[in-house]
This record gives sequence, structure tokens and C-alpha cells, in this order.
Amino acid sequence: ELKRRLQPRYPSIAYVPDRFAVVVLSAVFAWKFGWDKQGLEILGDVRAEGRPFTVHFPFQLSMMQHVTDAFSTAFIIALLGFFESSVAAKSLGTGEGKVSNGLQNMTLSPNRELVALGVANVVGGLFMALPAFGGYGRSKVNASTGGKTPMSSVFLSLITVICTLFLLPYFYYIP
Repeated sequence: ELKRRLQPRYPSIAYVPDRFAVVVLSAVFAWKFGWDKQGLEILGDVRAEGRPFTVHFPFQLSMMQHVTDAFSTAFIIALLGFFESSVAAKSLGTGEGKVSNGLQNMTLSPNRELVALGVANVVGGLFMALPAFGGYGRSKVNASTGGKTPMSSVFLSLITVICTLFLLPYFYYIP
């Protein structure tokens, strides 16, 4: 709220990472004041197993017994993820030639969106990744901070990989 009120007077305040500061401060306070010993649940110890990016073939015979249990849930997740990605793309894209939130001249195709999500999730499935979709919140933040090309998503992905590989021990006290 404070950031929203100060932004008209100080436009550069949009680049202050307020959500990041909240996460870091909550982890520091949980560590300093021992909130985990008082009942607050924290992330705890997260360890990677083996080498990063190990490929696991998803169509092993030992996994086929779980297909009937997982199919309906997986189908609903895929459908909801596609709808969320389409809503994010249409609300932040240009649509009929108008400029919206910094994204200019972006043509949208639901078919391309579905193919891109499918390929991304099949490749991610080989590495035991969670399903990935274009979230509205992330797209809105990206547009409001000036990200106009897909390179902003590439940089975000690289930062996520670096955090996952090297910074996981520091996430221990995140509530």
C-alpha cells in the first residue's frame, strides 16, 4: 500500500523488491526469535538428490500402475493451467491493436499457447518438474517492471535455477 501511494511521487520506487524484503525479513525474524520452536512451521532442510537435472523417463512400466489414479487430476491441472495462461496472455497482450501494460504488438494464438505449454511440460516432466503455466501474477509483475520481450522470462528462469542449485540451504527458515 505504501509503495502504491509513493509511486506517483517517486516513480523509481516500483523497482524496490518489497515482496523479496518481506520473505527475507520473515526468515531472519524466524531464525533470530526462534519462531520455529514456538510452533511456526518453516521450510526446513531441503536437499537435492544426486546430480541436478537428471532425466527420468516418465513412461516406465513401474509407473504405469499410477496412470489411472493420476489422469483425472492431471487433466484438470492442465486445463486450468491453460485457461490461466490464456487469460494472462489476453489481458496483458494487445488484442485489437491497443497497448496494454507495456506489451506492444504482441499477437496471441491460443493454439500456439497450448502447444508451447505442452512442449514445456513434457520436457519438464523428464526432469521431474512441476507443471508450468503462464501465471497472471508473474506476467503482471513482469509487464509493470518493464519486461517487454521473452528474455525477461529467460533471466527469471536462470535466477530460479541458480537459487535452486546454490541457495537452498539459506531457505531453511522461510515460514
